[in-house]
Amino acid sequence: MHTNLFEGIEEQTSTLADELYGLIFKLLKKKQNVVIGVSGGKTPIRLFEKLSKLDLPWERILITLVDERIVEVISEDSNEYLVKTHLLKNCASSAKFIGLVNTSLSVEKMVEVANREIPLIDIIILGMGDDGHTASLFADCKELDIALDENNTARYINTNPVLAKYSRISLTLSAILQAQSVFVLIGGDAKLKVFNEALNGCNRNYPISYVLNLRSDVVGYWTK
Repeated sequence: MHTNLFEGIEEQTSTLADELYGLIFKLLKKKQNVVIGVSGGKTPIRLFEKLSKLDLPWERILITLVDERIVEVISEDSNEYLVKTHLLKNCASSAKFIGLVNTSLSVEKMVEVANREIPLIDIIILGMGDDGHTASLFADCKELDIALDENNTARYINTNPVLAKYSRISLTLSAILQAQSVFVLIGGDAKLKVFNEALNGCNRNYPISYVLNLRSDVVGYWTK
């Protein structure tokens, strides 16, 4: 586990964008397409804007979501809306995209489709909440034990946090552990404190701790 600390968001996002640029080309030398799973929230917006302008073979890149709130995809609370607004434009307009939510389907069917249709993810960009959740794996979810089961063959699961809005679809821990590369993008002193506490060992109070402690190659990107 390595954490990069930056004084400002521009340096943070530029450094991570450069890292992703090189990693994507490296992967494309070995395989036909690269699959990237991204998170929502305000934290990755600057990164999405910067990535959208990179000269990459976007037609060989598939973007999907780490998690999603079960809302209409035109809602500002939708991660799909966020990605389409800030990432899938400019050079990245030719990227393929698979979302998680289709409100004409039941939640169970949406999860089934995601597990069937979305390929294994190569690169995952996670965020983290002040409470130590990542993706939509919250400490107060009744589904947390299933979501954190390393032997769970399902890559996506429905989660229902008590204190956060909306039912959700989220990657499971086992799916995150299968990715070739995992990055965590966070900002602020409060999150850094939680992040460092989560490094001390797997702790159900901080679901992200399972990612940080079960793979040694996670790279954190923090800024003030």
